[in-house]
Amino acid sequence: MLKGLFLDGSITGLGYRTETRCGLLDERGGYEYLPGETVSFDAAGIFLGSGLGREFMTPADLVAEVHGDVTRISHFQVTNEARFLMAIGAFTPEVNEVLKDYRYRINFVQDYEHFAADPSVTEVLGKLGKALTSVESARNLVRRCIQGIRKEANVKLPMRDGSFVLADVYRPLKEGKYPVVMCMGVFGKGFVNGYATTPEEIGFHEKAEDAFHETYGDPETKKFLQGVFFQRMGPCFGSAVPIPRLKPGHAIVHHGPPPQLVPISETFEQPCAKDWVPHGYVVINMEERGVGSNPGDLKQFGVQSARDYADGIEWAASQPWSTGKVGLWGASYYAMTQYLAAQQRPKGLTAMIPIMGDYDGYRDYIYSGGGLYNRADNMNATTHPQARTFMDHNRENPFWTEEAYGASAEFTSTCDIAKLDYPIWPVVEPGASLHGKGSSEAYIRCGSKDKKLMVINDTGIHFWMYDPQYLSKFRAFFDKWLKGEDNDIMEQPKVEMQIRTGKGGYYWRKESDWPVPGTSYPRFYLDAKAGSVTTDGHRGGFRSLVAEPDTDGIVTYNADEDHSQIESKTGASFISEPMAEDMEIAGYIKAQLFVSSTTHDMEIHLNLRVIDENNVEVRYSPPTGMCQYLPLGFGALKVSHRKQDPTLTREDCPVYTHTQEDHQPLKPGQIVECEVGTFPTTGLIRKGWRIRLDIEPVGNTWIGFDEHEYRPGSTNSIFTGKTYPSYVQLPLLPKKG
Repeated sequence: MLKGLFLDGSITGLGYRTETRCGLLDERGGYEYLPGETVSFDAAGIFLGSGLGREFMTPADLVAEVHGDVTRISHFQVTNEARFLMAIGAFTPEVNEVLKDYRYRINFVQDYEHFAADPSVTEVLGKLGKALTSVESARNLVRRCIQGIRKEANVKLPMRDGSFVLADVYRPLKEGKYPVVMCMGVFGKGFVNGYATTPEEIGFHEKAEDAFHETYGDPETKKFLQGVFFQRMGPCFGSAVPIPRLKPGHAIVHHGPPPQLVPISETFEQPCAKDWVPHGYVVINMEERGVGSNPGDLKQFGVQSARDYADGIEWAASQPWSTGKVGLWGASYYAMTQYLAAQQRPKGLTAMIPIMGDYDGYRDYIYSGGGLYNRADNMNATTHPQARTFMDHNRENPFWTEEAYGASAEFTSTCDIAKLDYPIWPVVEPGASLHGKGSSEAYIRCGSKDKKLMVINDTGIHFWMYDPQYLSKFRAFFDKWLKGEDNDIMEQPKVEMQIRTGKGGYYWRKESDWPVPGTSYPRFYLDAKAGSVTTDGHRGGFRSLVAEPDTDGIVTYNADEDHSQIESKTGASFISEPMAEDMEIAGYIKAQLFVSSTTHDMEIHLNLRVIDENNVEVRYSPPTGMCQYLPLGFGALKVSHRKQDPTLTREDCPVYTHTQEDHQPLKPGQIVECEVGTFPTTGLIRKGWRIRLDIEPVGNTWIGFDEHEYRPGSTNSIFTGKTYPSYVQLPLLPKKG
């Protein structure tokens, strides 16, 4: 005798019959059958249909035109039956007594509207005090069940202080013990993002989920899904602290239309159930305290959130359907929270895949421009007014202290990455202006002996992270560490990176470590003399980049400029001669500069661009990416924060202390030496192409909230030559073969 499950087990008391058995669905929605038997289902004599007995069955198995095909569940009979069954749920004797009078009157074979208006349907549901389930909710349930997924919404996860947070739990329909893949964040666990708390909101997200699967290719559906996404994400960034000196009506200018972000997965930055549950995992998407329907206040990236996440992990590990092993997977915000949870060392945490996330709350997330605020994260994810937010905290603490940004900080805490020894697979996207450096440094500095790194640009993080070719790699990593499978994922090269060739192209290169062993750092020295190449209207022309420092010189430029423009109109540019051979680079670009200002501080915004043989800039980011206008290398420094930490600084990457004790304001006209680091990058610079270093006084990505104190009326200078050997260095990979 075999046992089967109808839908997700939420329907009980339904009648079933086979050649040898008859009865009612039990309290778990189960039925019995013998191999090869047909199972027929009815609701107090209201015939639903029959199909070959299987371990899991839905109304899609009972309609001859559908035969369980997930692409055909919009068939009106399948949907109407599911709507009716979901509306009633438990077919008790009392319910069946009412239904028996309608056994020949309920007709599922009609379109949705006529079925909902059918007098027999409205009459019987009225007698039972029930309302017909929506078309979208019914199809979503049938679709999940065909994929073997059971969803439990708004599960309360208990916290150590007696509070709770809500999570959606997706489990395999097949009973058993499974490892868990989970995440925690603030953008909501509704379809794509958002909080489904009221009936109207729940219906909205159900409609979006169904449209995503049924009509994704339709232009109107794409517009609809964009609206669903930005309904939640727009306020997160739109409620940001006003940018200093942003003139009324002044907007950031993009060249061409803005990138169109249409979700390609049911979730955004979070694990998607259909990618994991059919492969033998439980998925838990957990919302943070203080957002949505969760009680309390959101203390973004603080120790409270870290403890809550750790409590959620331990809850997941202790459930009867869990093997006790938990892996963390997610991108951006959902990668950053992984580091905070790992710092707590919760029972059950086994492995991590943080895709583009920072672990250092100060250096890489908030003041990642060397004392300049990272405007890309000038955001507020709260859903209700709070007395104090992480934005307030960061503004009040412009310097690094253990209390303000350490592991136990109230907001924006930092993981002690050297102590993190879990198997880990960080992912770096070189074409993004956020998280890339933090992800790279997490790999380099973490204490794990079992680690991998992927450096990937492709179509942009929110697209490729759900691509089957990459998901299969991530699953293999968790299969190894969470399931104990004997696969070769850890025997493969530790580092996989896309070497970008420009115009969206790339090829893969695999290495044993990162930074790549054997990397050299050729220097190109800045020369203040005018170069051989000029471009009309480009800051008066270019200076040169040369192999050795030459005669001393100086370039002075206006530093009083509005950062609301996407490109600076002042600054200094230095260009090389054409490359004599192809150059394959991967890692960090760095500049050493001798500078001065007429005031007490200055900003250095560094952009390294590549110019082809036709004097056109080579674009390395993919045209579909969100940061498609970024150059090959970019970084920034607030010069008063130039003091480096000698225990952390490397040849390729300066690390600053950022303490108030090491703060070094300038004296007008004082020449100082500073190193400017960049975000990690990859790129092929072809023979005949040139590199161009643009040094600008203002940038759109990083800004100083105290800039009004040093910017008005100021000029900056860059010094070059043998006395002041300013240079830019590239991470040149060793030749293969």
